[in-house]
Formats: sequence, C-alpha cells, structure tokens
Amino acid sequence: MSNNLQISVGFFGALLVCSLSLGGEPNSRSHFWVPTSTATTTTTSDDSTLSSLRALNSSQTRNVVVERVTPLKSSRDARSNYAIQPYVQEGDRLLSERRWLDAKKSFEKALRQSPDNPVLRSRFAEARRRYEIETRYQDGVFSSLTRKSSLEDQLAVFDEVFLDIDIYHVDRPPYSELFEFGVEGIAEALDEDLFYRRNGVSIEVKEQAQELFDSLRETSESWTLETEDDVRRSVLWMAKQLRRRIGITESAIISEFLCSAICSLDAYSGSLTPVQVEDVFSLIDGRFVGLGVELKTDQPTKIVRVIPQSPAQECGITVGDELVQIDGRSTEKLTGTEIGELLQGLEGEKVSLVLRSPNGRTRKVVATRRPIEAPSVEDVHILDVPGNIGYIKISCFQKTTSEELRAALVALADENAQSVVIDLRQNPGGLLQEAINVSDIFLDSGLIVQTRGRNGSHLFVAHKTKLCELPVTLIVDSGSASAAEIFAGAIQENGRGVVVGVPSYGKGTVQAIVQLTGETQSAKPIAGLRLTTEKFFSPKGRAYGGVGVLPDVEVSATHDAGSNLLRAESRQAYADQSTGKTINSTNEDVSTTKRYRVARPINEVEEDAFLLLAVQEANKQLAQEKGRR
Repeated sequence: MSNNLQISVGFFGALLVCSLSLGGEPNSRSHFWVPTSTATTTTTSDDSTLSSLRALNSSQTRNVVVERVTPLKSSRDARSNYAIQPYVQEGDRLLSERRWLDAKKSFEKALRQSPDNPVLRSRFAEARRRYEIETRYQDGVFSSLTRKSSLEDQLAVFDEVFLDIDIYHVDRPPYSELFEFGVEGIAEALDEDLFYRRNGVSIEVKEQAQELFDSLRETSESWTLETEDDVRRSVLWMAKQLRRRIGITESAIISEFLCSAICSLDAYSGSLTPVQVEDVFSLIDGRFVGLGVELKTDQPTKIVRVIPQSPAQECGITVGDELVQIDGRSTEKLTGTEIGELLQGLEGEKVSLVLRSPNGRTRKVVATRRPIEAPSVEDVHILDVPGNIGYIKISCFQKTTSEELRAALVALADENAQSVVIDLRQNPGGLLQEAINVSDIFLDSGLIVQTRGRNGSHLFVAHKTKLCELPVTLIVDSGSASAAEIFAGAIQENGRGVVVGVPSYGKGTVQAIVQLTGETQSAKPIAGLRLTTEKFFSPKGRAYGGVGVLPDVEVSATHDAGSNLLRAESRQAYADQSTGKTINSTNEDVSTTKRYRVARPINEVEEDAFLLLAVQEANKQLAQEKGRR
C-alpha cells in the first residue's frame, strides 16, 4: 500500500497506476498498445508483433499507463556514500524492526542520490517484497482465493505470467535470476507470521518450515535453469516438499514465488490482486463508489484530497483533517489496507467517521457512499493578479483529462485570459495517451515523446491542430512524475512555454496492465500484472529516468517537499460546480458535460512561492508577446 489510499475501494497504492475495467472482460487479452491516433514514426524488429498490437480495439487501449507509483530519482549531482549513510543506517534499523514500509522509504531516499548502488537496490527490493507480502495478506480476497486455488490453477497462472514477462518486459532477466527473485520471496514469506495464519497453518511450524526451505534452497543452488520449464519444475518440487512435510499448500508457495519474481523485475513491475485490478481501472476511469477522499496513511492518517461534490465534501470533510475513527474503530494501529477495507462499501451504505481538525477540534460525521466521478482538472480560475492570468490544476492523467482541459481553457477564454499557468505539482502521472493528447492541445508540430522497448521504438508527433495559442507556464515539483513529465518535457523542449519549480521525479518508464485471462482457473489470487514495457525519452532524446524535467526557472529547494501541497489542495476546486458556464464536450470518446466556475481566490499567490514565480514568468511571456506585435 502506498502512502496515498484512494477511498474508492481501498487502493493498493495510488495509482496508476494499473488498470481495472469495471465492465466485462475483453474478448482477448490485451497487453500493450501502440497508439495510432497520433502521427508516429515506428521502427521495430518484429513487424508481425507490431501489427497485432495495432489491431487492439479502443476499449483495450486503456491498459497502457505511465505508472503512478512512487518512482526513484537521483539528484543531478551524485552524492557520496557518506551522504547516503544515514538513510542506509535508518533503513537497516527499520528492517530489523520489521517496519517494511518505512524501511522501503528510507532506502528509496538513498537510491535517489545513488541510483546505481547494488547494495541499496538489493535492500530496497527486500523491503519492498516484505511490505508487499504484508499488504497481500491483509487483503482478505487475496487470502481467500489463495486457499481456494488449486495446484492446476496456480500452474496455469504461472505459465501465463512467465509468457507475459518473456515477451513484453523491457529488460527480462535470465530465468536463473527470476528463480532467485522468487525463491527469496518465498523465504521472506516463511518468515512472516501473517503468512501462516492466512494460509491456515500453525505458526508453531514456522521454524521447521524455514529450516526445510533453507535446505531446499541450498540444494537448488547447484541447478542450471535455462528455460521456463526448468524454473517451473524447480518451484513445483519445492512446493510439494513444503506441502508434504509442513502442510503449506502448493498454491500458497507458487503464488508467493510469482509475486516476488514479478516485483523484483524492476521498481515498478508487480502483481495485482483482484481488488487492486478493480481499483486501478476505477482510478483510470475516474469513477468509483465511495466517499471521495484520498488519504495519506502514514500515522496520523490525514485527508490530502477531497473530491468536489462528493459525500466527503458535502458532510464537511476538508484537507488536513485527521481520520481518527471509522465506525467506532480507531485508525491508530491500522494499516492502509485495513483502513481501505473499513471504508469500502456498497452504494447507499453509511459510514460514521470521527475527524480531528488541524486546530485540534474533534467532530463526528456520517457519510453515505455513492458513485463518484473524480475530475483530473480540479481547479480552474483567474488569478487575482495583474495580467488576467488563468490557473488550471491537473491532479492526474486519466482518460478524461484532455477533454476536461479543453473545457477549462474554453472557460478561461470566456473570461479573456491572456495566458495560462498549469499546476502539475504532486501529479503522479497516469495514462500515456492522455499525456500525448494534452500536449497536443498546445503544440501544432514537433515531437512529444519517444518510447523505446523490446518491441521497437516509437515517436509520437503533434498534430497540426493546436487548440490553445495562449502563453503557457507549467509548475512542477518533486512529486510531478511520469505522464506529467512527458507533458512538461514536450512543452519545454518544443519552446512552447516555461517550466517553473524544482526537478521532477524522474521516472522514465511505461507500464502496461495485463489482466490474466483466467480461462481455466476457478480461483486467481493473482489477477493481473503491472509490467514495465518501455522507457520514454524527451523530444530531444534525453532520458527522464533518474533526472526528471529540470525547470527553466527553479524555485528554492526549501520550498519543495510538498510544502505548499496541502494549501494548494485545500483550495476550493471549481470543476463540476453547480453554477457557472456550461462547456459541452467535443471528445468522441467521452460524452460528458463539464461546468467550471471562474473565480478569484484571495492572496493565493502571495502565499505560494511556486505560483508567485510562475506568475512572474507568465507576465514576462506576455510582455515578450506584446513586444513581438
């Protein structure tokens, strides 16, 4: 579970990334998509593979995302081992205390400064695997399906997973490494009490199970594993030994092997449980049943986002509130998964919440769950500064983002906006195609992004149909990642606007969501995969990974780390308000109507160093524009 928990269903870790259509399962499995709606120049060593990818229908294209999980980033100037030592020491201490999520964060901080350090990568991978084991077994659906899943079920999933990795992963490791990854995960699962409880095995056999597995593992070290069948037979042998001598089912062992092998591929690939698959598609669609809040689940649990016109907003929940109780149960010792499960529910069900305001006042509210459409364009207004500058906040890149942005720009044009500031702070990314579509609104030529993977290289070029002529200023911070970086890089390197802020995340990879077919399985604890399939590069060929988008005008680093995030998110969002101008949708795929109220919040610029600098740059662009006239 990531820090942010989408309360639609209790998301595994804030999107994006991953996708889950709540509709019917596609007729055929759709792994990846080469977009053909934009002009592209493609080179590939396998034309037949490319043709089959292009044949995917429009409903299948949603499965390509630019992952919204927390990426790793290096600083522009490599730090010495001395600089990262405090993070390493803290991470080691947290590992010894079995605080997996905190240890993962600590090693992640060190990796941002020393991304090529193999020891750090190994420790980060261990902390991540441990945390995901804990998270999986807090998911009641996963545990139930694991117990119900037969050996035949798991072997069918095994074959499908390895086929997907073999064909599509951007840097598939040798089979021997995949085996090592998975075996390490089994060993770590056997060290967790929760693993035994969830699989109906007495914790009293834990030491015996570990000793046996150490012996099995030692035996396997002399084996040569060159094919999938070699790996399959080896894992099956281990699973059968543990079943016969300890009583742990083959299904549980094979499931742990697969989950660990997948998440060890790279920092972003991973397995998806049925609940995670469903949550991902809900987030991409921007539609779910819930309360309409997003939480930061570190203690204390706090509200970081309230969706406009949601049950949460209507009952007075605000950004910065601490969530103290859910239906009488304290959140103090609950995990993110457990909080998500308590907040889940059916349409029409009520939930009682106790909240503590930033001023310390405690209050109780009762909210009713209902279907929610979460906008990705959250805030549209004219800034209270000279120059009639429009402001737009884009929180993520979901399938409606480009359409919402068009409506927002029309609303600002009606107010005679002379330029526009687009705020991408803490935007974790989303759909690759929407990053391209949004860039296309401001560009009439030039390259938007390049992607390179095992199935070829692809160039995505702007149409000659630029919709917005206004000068553009973008705001980015260290929370701007993935699809947000594609958009910012396209604007910057095509000379279309100015980027203000601090260096962005620096993710640089594309993930695809693969839903397992399940044609022969009656129970699938692993329902989907999140696989890294490509790396993406700026229009000029610069790698984003580990570097990010470097702003044209940089804000002092002391203002970063989300210092203005809560203030920015606490502003009243203006999307989908009941009053204001009605903008009719023109997107062929989305037949919705958006309403925006254009207002002038007071003193927001003076309180926000990022926004203040963006306004200054916007005025410079306006002055240059007038000079050219």
